[in-house]
Amino acid sequence: MPLLNELRQEEFNRIRKFIHPGDQVLEVGGGTGYQAQLIVTTGAHVDSIDVAPPPKARETYYPVTLYNGRDIPFPDGRFDVVFSSNVLEHVLHPTDLLAEIRRVLKDGGLAIHVLPTPTWRLWTSLARYPHLVRRIVHAGAKGTAAIAMAAEAAEVRPAFWRRLRRALWDGPHGEYPTAVSELWYFSRRRWERVFRENGFDILEAEPAHLFYSGYTIFPGMGLTARRKLAALLGSSTRCFVMRKQ
Repeated sequence: MPLLNELRQEEFNRIRKFIHPGDQVLEVGGGTGYQAQLIVTTGAHVDSIDVAPPPKARETYYPVTLYNGRDIPFPDGRFDVVFSSNVLEHVLHPTDLLAEIRRVLKDGGLAIHVLPTPTWRLWTSLARYPHLVRRIVHAGAKGTAAIAMAAEAAEVRPAFWRRLRRALWDGPHGEYPTAVSELWYFSRRRWERVFRENGFDILEAEPAHLFYSGYTIFPGMGLTARRKLAALLGSSTRCFVMRKQ
């Protein structure tokens, strides 16, 4: 099983107790449909939507319907649960999406969102440098030649140095100004404020107890080791469970 799927399954296991047989569940940001497939194992009925199809090279697991990213294509009060995983940080106007989620939820329905934490943001920024070193080493002589050619081109193309700075410093992961600002935007306090201001009562905001970064430095590391690292360094994601007011 690919590492990403293992991580997503472990995160889903943290919240599956909130989904029951017969529930009508909407997944926002379905991707390959992998987590929709996991939701089905609870006995729930699942509709999964996304703004773009998965890459052609990726295996797909469950049908995902494309939509315009603004208007959820279902009637008011349709769902018992709305679920998303590592999605809301990529939404430019989360207030609009949260309003749509409230609209399609039944009265008292649950919204469950798995989101990256400041821990993930910090260690992803730091992991960029061993990632770059690994790429340079793997590139070998070809990479050295490419760097030399780029440096020569820089003499007549100053924009090269701007691109070099971007290569050396990690950019934002989501719809935020900088990677540094995401240390706040990904915080529990900030997300809880956003959810409350948009009509949700928070029931749980628990860490998933897994450590990983945006760059796969140790792809062979097992889940047990990642749990131990999370206890030491912090969890990379947090699971928010809330009820529609």
